[in-house]
Amino acid sequence: MNTTKILLAVFIVLTLIFASAFAFDLGAVGSANSKAGSTQSSLNTLKTEYANEQGSVVLKSAFNHWNYISTKSLSPLTAEYNSNATLSWVGGPLNGNYSGVASIQGVWQKFFASWGAIWFFSQSEPTVSVQGNNAIVTSMIQFVASPSSESQQVNYLNISYTLKYASVASAWRIYAEVWQITGSGLLSFSQTEFNNLNYLAVDASAFAHWDAIAIENISLFNSQYASNATLHWIGGPLTGTYAGISSIESVWNKFFNIWSAVWFYTVSPPAVMVSGNQATVASLNQFVLTPTSNQSQVQYLTINYTLDFVKAGGIWLINNETWHIVGTGFISFAQQSVEWSTIDSLAFTHWNNIAIENNASVMQEYASNATLNWIGGKLSGTYSGTSEINATWNRFFSLWSAVWFYSESPPAIMIQGNSAYVSALVQFVVQNASNTSQFLFLNVSYSIHYYNFGFNPATGQNSYYIVNETFNLTGSGPLSKV
Repeated sequence: MNTTKILLAVFIVLTLIFASAFAFDLGAVGSANSKAGSTQSSLNTLKTEYANEQGSVVLKSAFNHWNYISTKSLSPLTAEYNSNATLSWVGGPLNGNYSGVASIQGVWQKFFASWGAIWFFSQSEPTVSVQGNNAIVTSMIQFVASPSSESQQVNYLNISYTLKYASVASAWRIYAEVWQITGSGLLSFSQTEFNNLNYLAVDASAFAHWDAIAIENISLFNSQYASNATLHWIGGPLTGTYAGISSIESVWNKFFNIWSAVWFYTVSPPAVMVSGNQATVASLNQFVLTPTSNQSQVQYLTINYTLDFVKAGGIWLINNETWHIVGTGFISFAQQSVEWSTIDSLAFTHWNNIAIENNASVMQEYASNATLNWIGGKLSGTYSGTSEINATWNRFFSLWSAVWFYSESPPAIMIQGNSAYVSALVQFVVQNASNTSQFLFLNVSYSIHYYNFGFNPATGQNSYYIVNETFNLTGSGPLSKV
């Protein structure tokens, strides 16, 4: 055999052997790669299934968390937190950042104390993301709640919620929480309707207060005033500022002792203004009263009334009250006659005090700013103020050792509001102090202007004082010429 042919045959055989071996190795690598790809796909599938499964667990934990808030279940709520958890509260009175379970528990206790009943719902499907041992839940949650201070009121709180969980000992625990208030308001009524309800409640509280005054029921006042209330009384014998319920009740007891019966009405509908938990009522009221000292009389007090209220525990309480007397008088025609008799009596008392030369009693009849116009004779002039008037009467009394008087005709009396006017022709018979055997007459055209300075509970009458007096000497001479 040819050597060259033999070598060629060997080369061909070896080539076939190496080619077969190489082909075998490529097949093995392809098979391994195929198996590796299949394993990775399975692993990814397992990871997805795990994430989905854990996502459901985390989502359930989130709903449990919101449910515990709704039921105000503090213990299971607190158990959801990791020991070093944080709570970021954004908006409202609890605004702040809180670290640690104890601090977070304190926040929820304050929140639960503010609300009597709580419900919640998720405004959209919460978003859940799970990455290994960490997970995040985000959602828009609306809490519907009734305030503890106003059980009939229903409010809403819109919350942008974020819960961050960590897997600890095969349990998902909250390590970070964000409660962000994005909106709040009244759910049961529109703001206008709610204000109207408050308006009616404040108006009713004001009328309840005036009714308690009218029926003279001091025990009702305890529930109408705030503990730090103030009463400003302007006009009349009770004028002053009284602070605290005890002091205020003492004033009303004095008022009730003056009057045996009281009625009231508002001259026009009260003006009511409500702003949050504060309100003001302004009204012009007339109280119709019978004095304890004279139950045949019927009088009136016109009061410019202001009541300031504050809302506490769902109740409107008075924290500031102003009782301003702007008018007084008698309310019936019969009482006009009584008033006429009072003025008539005051005028004759004045002349009688002059006749008995009782200067102290005469001066008690004048207002401090009174004026005396003396026309004719040695004392002619105008005298202003009680000091000058007192000196004038002392000079008059020094001239005579005795004085008598009579009215030549019934005095003319006119009453206009708080003013009363008396006109009369009065004759005084006098005994000369320097010559006691001499008697003279003095004819006087007399005018007196009285003014009502308010009701006097001691006398059961209005307090009239002389503000202007005219002693016009129209004639004089020996008594024999009368």
